[in-house]
Amino acid sequence: MRGFPSRERTGRERSIAAWGSVKFASTLVALKAVTYFFTGSAGVLGSALDSILDAAASLLVLVAVAAAERPADADHAWGHGKAESLASLFQSLLILVSGLGLVYETVRRVLAGSAAVEQPWLGVAVMVACALGTLWWTRKLRRAARATASPALESDTLHYASDVLLNGSVVAGLLLTRWLGTPLPDLLVGLGIALLILNTARQVFLKAFNNLMDRGLEPAEAAAVLRVVAGFAPRVSGFHDLRTRRSGRDIFLELHLDLDRSLSFVAAHELSEQVERAVEDAVPHSTVTVHPDPL
Repeated sequence: MRGFPSRERTGRERSIAAWGSVKFASTLVALKAVTYFFTGSAGVLGSALDSILDAAASLLVLVAVAAAERPADADHAWGHGKAESLASLFQSLLILVSGLGLVYETVRRVLAGSAAVEQPWLGVAVMVACALGTLWWTRKLRRAARATASPALESDTLHYASDVLLNGSVVAGLLLTRWLGTPLPDLLVGLGIALLILNTARQVFLKAFNNLMDRGLEPAEAAAVLRVVAGFAPRVSGFHDLRTRRSGRDIFLELHLDLDRSLSFVAAHELSEQVERAVEDAVPHSTVTVHPDPL
């Protein structure tokens, strides 16, 4: 038996983490929206928009995780794990719209001359509290993403990791605005946050796109396969035609083994099964199919 958590256990962990993200992001939205109402800060507005995005994305993750846990059926022989990658793709679009919206709002406020910041110390206090809370949640969510190998939770973690720096930037902008007596630092922070949001959209999109397009193994995973097969020498001379596809956290892996043609059918079959089990042990969440080819 492999030393990986069961599908039922990881499914529960993913659902709990996804639901926790929804609640956490919703709390941040409420805090930042009230703070923006009293301060009028572009930085706080950007952070609030980002939290709204996080709440929507986390809700999407919750739905995707539930869909991905559905077992394979006649119409989806490989399971429903791609739902997580689709969720990440939609997340990237939401992030893109949020970033562009923040650029528009910041520029509009500059042109309209309505960029003054009120009660900056209130904004500083709230944003520091949000930064500390986000740092705590990011660490917790990252552990859940790694334990369950969930692409959707990994994308969610990227949002919150960037929020820690984002909240710190807002605090810096508010302090500089207070000390310099000009709203320019706050506006620059707003634009900087927009660029950060747009870069996050790029990262999430590329990750989801690669998963949906069945990009090959990561270097560490490919090296693990090579080590396993090499460990069966000289009974196994090598392998070829390695093909893989991803479905959420699951990896479906197929390879052809080069075996001595003098082996009996039974011996070749048993050796192939040994290699299958060894590769599955070396590559987490993989399902391996081995084809023996005589040399």
